[in-house]
Amino acid sequence: MKITISIFIFAINCFLFSSCKEEIKEPKFDYNYKANELIQQLITEEDCNCILEIPKEDIVKIEILENPAFNSEKDYIKKLSLKNKKELDSITKISEDFELDENFIKSKNIKLIKRDSTFRILSKDITFNTITCRKGVLYFIKPIFNKSFDLAIINYGYSGICCDVGRKVFVYKNNKWKRK
Repeated sequence: MKITISIFIFAINCFLFSSCKEEIKEPKFDYNYKANELIQQLITEEDCNCILEIPKEDIVKIEILENPAFNSEKDYIKKLSLKNKKELDSITKISEDFELDENFIKSKNIKLIKRDSTFRILSKDITFNTITCRKGVLYFIKPIFNKSFDLAIINYGYSGICCDVGRKVFVYKNNKWKRK
């Protein structure tokens, strides 16, 4: 009888102590939230009525594809105060599942233009830039952040503009993204 009670008490203790595991904490800032926050602010500031669908590739990958001779990775590591390429890779990896907040886009009456339909739209709608998107078409490449999500590098601007400045650096201060 004592052995049965001892085994029972031991089993209850094991169960109680095993369920007291420390909870794994998620990162303080969610990439999707911060990326949408920055993009929404830029859309509002630019006062656009059309945006081009954001590509799946991250900003680093796109720059490497566009200009393989230029090693942009070193530049990102330096600007984001990262230790090495491994840290850069982990920072860019979190952007893989980015989803643009389409509710915000709809609430602002902004037309989202799918990348695969751009040529078809332009060839059929001669008034596209004067009526449909009279304020121009903004494009965005997913931003990349430092570890604390208070510094961002993003490539955005109006499509079709030659010699665009390209990537821009923003700092998050006083609940607002400010160009550095």
